[in-house]
Amino acid sequence: MAHKLVFNIKQVKGFSPPGDEDTFVSKLLVDQESVGSEYLVVNHFTLKPGKQTEPGSHPEPYDELYFVLHGRAVLRLGDPPEVFEIQPGTVAFIPAGTVHALDNVGTEALEILTVMPHQLIEGANSLYDARLQAWGTSFRLLNQESDHEQF
Repeated sequence: MAHKLVFNIKQVKGFSPPGDEDTFVSKLLVDQESVGSEYLVVNHFTLKPGKQTEPGSHPEPYDELYFVLHGRAVLRLGDPPEVFEIQPGTVAFIPAGTVHALDNVGTEALEILTVMPHQLIEGANSLYDARLQAWGTSFRLLNQESDHEQF
């Protein structure tokens, strides 16, 4: 696939691992496959109302940044967890190795941008791994004739 440097998020196919379709949708926006970035990975993540993510962490050197676009949630960082309420405009830095989880406590979908400063490799991010296993690629655009936008 040719790299696409400019596109609308509505053109990007959302991904949910089998069994998590009613929990969240992930749209990978920037990485090696989508735009040819050597270093940056940006994802649009939507957590549905009343749902939560399983606690997890990323190995060195995979720091992560969250920027909240829409909705409200509780972010748990560390073990034992420190709890933070997040809402639009919130920035959360998650150092590599830090256990983290989200709980959408609002009545609307939580939308965040996640940013990582390195291309992902197998084992660095379970969602990325699941997408590669299911699709064989990290990035897909919607096929207007056969796909329907997810969130």
